[in-house]
Amino acid sequence: MPSIVTFLSLIKAPMKRFFLIIMILPVFLLSGCFGTPETIKDIRDLKQDHMFYIDRSASDRLMMAPPDQIKMDARYNTLYFAPWHQTEPSSSRDKVTDTFQKFEKNPGYGENGRKHKKSWMKNIRTNAQLDRYPNAGFGAITVDNADLRVLPTRKPFYSRYNMLNGYPFDKFQESLVAANTPLFISHVTRDKAWFLAETPYATGWISSRSVAFVDADFIKTWERAQYAVFIKDKTPVYDDAGQFLFNAPLGSLFPEMAESTDSIKILVAVADMNKKAVIKNVTVTKETAVTKPLKLTPFNMAKVANELINETYGWGGQYQNRDCSAMIKDLFAPFGIWLPRNSADQAREGGTFMDLSDLSPEDREMMILKHGVPYLTLIWRKGHIMLYIGSHEGTPLIFHNFWGVRTKDFLGRGGRIIVGHAAITTLQPGMELYNIDPLQGNYLNYVLGMTLLTNPSTQGALKP
Repeated sequence: MPSIVTFLSLIKAPMKRFFLIIMILPVFLLSGCFGTPETIKDIRDLKQDHMFYIDRSASDRLMMAPPDQIKMDARYNTLYFAPWHQTEPSSSRDKVTDTFQKFEKNPGYGENGRKHKKSWMKNIRTNAQLDRYPNAGFGAITVDNADLRVLPTRKPFYSRYNMLNGYPFDKFQESLVAANTPLFISHVTRDKAWFLAETPYATGWISSRSVAFVDADFIKTWERAQYAVFIKDKTPVYDDAGQFLFNAPLGSLFPEMAESTDSIKILVAVADMNKKAVIKNVTVTKETAVTKPLKLTPFNMAKVANELINETYGWGGQYQNRDCSAMIKDLFAPFGIWLPRNSADQAREGGTFMDLSDLSPEDREMMILKHGVPYLTLIWRKGHIMLYIGSHEGTPLIFHNFWGVRTKDFLGRGGRIIVGHAAITTLQPGMELYNIDPLQGNYLNYVLGMTLLTNPSTQGALKP
């Protein structure tokens, strides 16, 4: 057999160069010369500390007039406790049935990468006994952090099983529901393992193990004039006997009974042997929880936001983590600012929406820099919500929780470079990568609008 040198000596120069490239290219790829760094440049170069980006000389400046914040906080409480004041479900039988039919047409893929069988979907529907919907109608409360599911099953649904549509995008995962969240239960599955629950911000199926029933007396005790809210994420909560109850997420809300110099007494709900909610008294430190609403200042915003830096991404709240909209929602909860759960709803309903869809990427950036209020402006592209935190060296910066940046190989096939956590970036994260998708990777190409959460006319006019 002739050697490679002999083979190359027999072919012409242009062809020789081609074969050399073909043989050498894999060596370069394997050696890492064209490898992708573990961390994108934005996260490496930009300081991942919100305190760095606020004006420390004005860190105690009020970002909202106190009467306006009190009004927003009252609205927050009204929406939060709304499920306990329902007398009937908000969803019709047709709407509930349509959700099942949607997935029956395309059962998707499971955790093993294999396509679900139609019989699997049929069994889920049979257990749901939709012909009897609604077969319930009572108030309840979560007694643990619980997953809210699109259908009554823990099994996942992936549109495809690849880098773009597979893990972690389980389309059956609707949201995480924090412990002690008010619910309205409209329906119970045949096996009584699942409840169709309406939460303050989303509707879905929740495990009956995570739910306790409430009565009028419980609701009257729970709905008080003052509440405490957690500002430390995943704070372990214990009863007076030292028994662990749950980890309280940042932004979760509890009735406040009293406070001292360094602690707050709150009420928490647990389930008794009959699945009825009973109340316990718990003491937490003021380092972990504060009276709601927390004064809206740049310092307090930066302090709360820093609790979420590097938090692991969790599509729909999987593994008790957050996706983009859940992080934004919880970030503003301590300040009494209510936001919907979905990114598009946050953009459209969160405040004053400015449509940027018809502008060029350059003009969008200019509008964000000109009109954006740091820490009070949301930036929205389809499927993703971000918080504008100000500019650095003339470039707008955002805080967001995201799975990764889109890539495209030399054959045009899409992929992702995984980030998988909350971070401060520009609107062009990962643009230094050799295989970045030049269109998808630049958020400015797809920004649809920005939302001012407060009246922009009041900015700069408030004092501590």
